[in-house]
Amino acid sequence: MTHNERYSLAMRLAEDFWKEHGDRCICCCLYGSTARGEDTRWSDIELFAITREKVSPSFLLVDTVPSSINTMTESHLLDILLNPGERWPFYAGLVKGLEVLFGDTSVPERYYAAAIEVPYESFRKALKESISELVFESWGRILSCIARKKHEDIYCAVIETLLEMRTALCLLNARHVNRDYFEGIRETFGFERIPERYAFLATRLWKSRDPFGIARDARELMANYRTLLRKEGLL
Repeated sequence: MTHNERYSLAMRLAEDFWKEHGDRCICCCLYGSTARGEDTRWSDIELFAITREKVSPSFLLVDTVPSSINTMTESHLLDILLNPGERWPFYAGLVKGLEVLFGDTSVPERYYAAAIEVPYESFRKALKESISELVFESWGRILSCIARKKHEDIYCAVIETLLEMRTALCLLNARHVNRDYFEGIRETFGFERIPERYAFLATRLWKSRDPFGIARDARELMANYRTLLRKEGLL
């Protein structure tokens, strides 16, 4: 399926959704690689509907193309955007990248403006409240896998650790990322508050398949992360 075919399919899905639920919807939007024009023949279609009241999401397979229409009420979305927590970085980036197909085209821009005006202290508070749930457990899992000689599980633990550190650094810097996986991690390399040697260590950890090299780099990255948190008064 070409980009134009995928985009046309997204329009049809959004139109069908709007016809059925338009009275309860504020806008139905496209996001992800298709919205950015970066989709490949294997890409899925991701739609996001902001609603006045709860509407069930839809998950479809159209001509072998996975297609989803995720839904969220306006009140729930604004609660996430205005009260930072672990989900803030994802939804702030999501709202910034939404392309409205049906409904009020001004909504994403207004919500995004509100999200980035949240006071910095709210982000510090959110990180402090979530600090035990981010990075520490997944980092320990890396070393536990090595100690148990379950080397095949190390790589999943590395990914978990780096993705959680991405979230923590987003909160610490009151910033979001716009991409998933390593591209999103790479975006955090430019943040002001990051661990020493973060870009180098995170990149090498993501690419490495050497358990003992992973253990070495994970220990150094975690030590530098702890130093950063202490410097910021969060540990």
